[in-house]
Formats: sequence, C-alpha cells, structure tokens
Amino acid sequence: MDQDAKNRQTLPMEPIDLEDVAIVGRPGSDNVAVVAVDFLESGTSLRNGGAVITMSRRAQRGQSFVIRSVRQGQPYITLGDPFGIASQDMRPGDSIDEENLATELPELEVTYRQNIPAPIVPELASRTFDGFLREDGTVGTRNYVGIVTSGMCSSTEAREIAWRAMHEIYSRDKFPNVDGVVAVVHESGCGMPDGAGLTLLNQLLTNTLRHPNLGSAIYLDLGCGKTCVECSVPLFQAQLPSYNRRVINMTVQQNGGSRKTIVKGLEAVQGLLNYANKFVRQAVPISSLIVGTKCGGSDRWSGLTANPAVGAAADMFVKAGGSVLLPEIPELQGAAIVELAHRARTPEVGRKLMASLDRFKAYVETFGEDFSENPTPGNKKGGLYNIYLKSTGAKAKGGTTTVEGLLEYGEWLGSRKGLHVLYTPGYDQISTPALFLSGAQVALFTTGRGTGIGNALGPVVKVSSNTLLWKNNDDMDINAGTILDRTETVDEVGQRIFEDTIAVASGKKTVRAEESGFHNEFKVWESLWPAI
Repeated sequence: MDQDAKNRQTLPMEPIDLEDVAIVGRPGSDNVAVVAVDFLESGTSLRNGGAVITMSRRAQRGQSFVIRSVRQGQPYITLGDPFGIASQDMRPGDSIDEENLATELPELEVTYRQNIPAPIVPELASRTFDGFLREDGTVGTRNYVGIVTSGMCSSTEAREIAWRAMHEIYSRDKFPNVDGVVAVVHESGCGMPDGAGLTLLNQLLTNTLRHPNLGSAIYLDLGCGKTCVECSVPLFQAQLPSYNRRVINMTVQQNGGSRKTIVKGLEAVQGLLNYANKFVRQAVPISSLIVGTKCGGSDRWSGLTANPAVGAAADMFVKAGGSVLLPEIPELQGAAIVELAHRARTPEVGRKLMASLDRFKAYVETFGEDFSENPTPGNKKGGLYNIYLKSTGAKAKGGTTTVEGLLEYGEWLGSRKGLHVLYTPGYDQISTPALFLSGAQVALFTTGRGTGIGNALGPVVKVSSNTLLWKNNDDMDINAGTILDRTETVDEVGQRIFEDTIAVASGKKTVRAEESGFHNEFKVWESLWPAI
C-alpha cells in the first residue's frame, strides 16, 4: 500500500471544525485560512460554518489555503487586505503557493478624508506609571548614564568606559535610582560632506542626549571629526537648556590618547552617577508614554497573533492619551499604506503617507535595487509569501486608531499625541533605535522566529508570535502564541501586553535584553548620506 493510501486510511471520518486546526484573521472578510497544526493531510474534511471543505493536498503549518472559491484574477484576502491575485481558479481546500499566487494586487482606491482623533477613555487616562521626571517635563522609563560617542572614532573608548564602569564603579546598592551605564555608539561622524546629512546626524545626537532615559552623559569625541565638541556642542546647548548640568564633554586627542581618556572617563562617571541618582521614580500620567512598535524575524503568525495583540495594546495607550509610533515604510506596502491613508487625521496626512512609499521606493532605486525584495528567506519559510502579506501583518501592530501624522526619520515627537507613522527602513537595527531617537521610552518588538535585540536608550519588550518559540527561546518576554493555542483572545493578550508595558516602564519588570547585559544595540541610518 502506498503512503497516500495509508494516509487516507487514517483520515478522520467526521469533518473537523476548521477553527480547531486553522486561523482565519477576519472571518467576515477573509477568503483564506492558515494551518495552525503541524499539517493537514490531503483529503481532510473541515467544517466551516454550514459548509464542508476538503483539503486538496497536504498543507503544512503556517501555509494558507482557500476557504471560499477564488476565481483566476481575484484577490486572496487576509486580515481584510488583499495580498495577491489567484493565477488560476481556486476551490475551497486548495493551498496557496508560488504557482497559484501572482504577486500583484487589484487596483486599490485611495480616498482622503478628515477623521476625528481617537476618543480618550477616562478609565485608561487615569492610569499612571512610575517614571523619572526630567527638568524639561519629559519622563524616563530608565535612568542611565550614557557614554555617547560623537562618531565611530571614539566608540572603542566609549564601550570600554561603560563596561568598566559597570564592573568597577556602579552597583544598584550604591546608586539605587540608576539603571546602569550604557555606551551609545554609532558608525559615522566623519568622512561625510557638510549639508543635509551632517545636519541630520547632529539632530540625531541632540535627540540622544536629550532622551529622558538618560539621567546624565559623557559626550565623547576623538577631536577632529565633523561632530567634534567645538562643532556640535553649541548646537546641543542651543536646544537643550540642561545640557551643561547633565553632560560632560571629553576629547580623546586632548586627553592624550585612549588609555588616559578611559581613566578620565571613569573619573567623570562617578560624578555623573551621583547626579543621575538624584532622580527618583514618581507616579506620572500614562499620557507621558511614547510606545514604539516594531516587528522582526516575522513568520505567518506574527500578523495573526503578536502584531494584532500589540495593536490592541497600542489602541489602549492612544485612548489613554499617550503616543504610539509605527515605523518601517517598506513593510507598509499595498493595502496596508492605503488603509493607513484612509485613517489619516487629514487629507494632507493621508497624501504624505502615500508619498512616503513613493519616496522610499525612489531611495531604494538609487542603488539599482527592487523595492519589493523586503521579505527574507526566514520570512518566506515562515509562510510570508510576499511583501504585501508581510505588510498586512506589520500594519496591525499600530492598532486601529486615527493616524495623526507622518514623522520623518530623526524627528522628535515632543508633545504630540496619538498614532504616528515613522519614516524608517524595515531593518531592525536601524528602525528600533529610530523609535527611541524620536522620543519613545519603551518599544514592543514582535517576532515569530526569534531575536535578542535590545537598545542602548531603553527597554525593548519581545513578543513571541507562537508558543513553540516562547518555550525554546529565552530572549522572549511575552507569549502571544496563546492566541494560536486558543487559550486567549487577541484583546486578552493585548490587555496583558498593556499591563506588562506599564510594569516595564515603571521599572517593576526588566526585559530579557536588559538582563543579558550585552543587548544594547544602537545604529543610525548612515546610508542616507555618502561616505567621502
């Protein structure tokens, strides 16, 4: 007897309820489901409402299959968004793959309109968290001493000062209100032309030094770059009234080299720790929070579990009077950016959102590359067939509220509230720091395949899309795989993420990246300017 015959013999006689073995993102609008078990064998019968679907061939975990007939040329729809067109007639139970998926979309109509802001919910707005209130009125979720480098040429010294300070000077017993000493390094600062690139880099450094998660800092400079102390510090002082009280400037060349700089840096850290330790956590309104959202190492479940759950939490923060940032322009293609434009606060904001996609496409094409080549091999193995499917899931982490504006890369959010789209690439190591460089004090990062990423400027909460990852990967902080396991709903996990984020912001919880002691990544978008 061949294997197919054996499989047919073991198939259940009665149809299985579809919801027991697969997930439909939005049952009212979607025409596809996603396999939630290890596999569905060819010939398996599934009960979907009043209809019975028979699987036409074996479909593995994470693979999509059709639950309603889709004619050739009609769109496949998930989470209410089209992500491709059927290249042949598809019957219920047919699996979707590259042979029957045309990577194009039906024509999408963009309508621009006026939308009202999300309503404030008094019960949420009354919530508080314990933060560090700074002199300028901003609030930190952490209280670090930062060793901020002017550029790559002083980064080695910055890392050594921070490492030795953590091992030789700092302890929680000595400085109970300080969360540690961190190196904030980047790879630019010299070998670049004057003009827009240098202006942007100085703004990024200003935003780093003003960040409320830094109680105090050293600005460490080699001495001869484009962002040297004498070049850039006057710009910082003009924007940051407390600069001279919080920051010590230091130059490697004037100190007499690397070794002497490290000794002097450690001497300076002692005083900066004392200064930062004066700040004490106090109850502040939750409206003071700016929450960044991000996804990376995504799989098919990211868009069905973790991202919608983070989106539910994002809606709660917005309705509490806080702010949420949604980055990654290349991962908001197709129906995703159109839907965001429909939700824009004004027609002008909607047009800016649509134009941002064209602008990013032009940026990619300056390198002679294809804008659609965003999904990684890992994404595709995880069931994300193309950028449109990936974008539909990525959009979900921003929630459902009105889009108040488009923030440029390096633009400080300030006192603006609500959901804002942030102009960044999808690359985790650029877009995650970009959240903090626009003012976020905490970030929610979803993943289906796993990553240990953290950030030098604040806590990054990792949300697992599936329980298998949660059990096997110790970099995860929250498990959204319970949605897939049918033990919690999206809203219930969203509530849990909301509460855990408040606990992290209050210092009552630390995240796994912080606990590791070495996940403090930081990078700026250097390819926005040429190296010369």
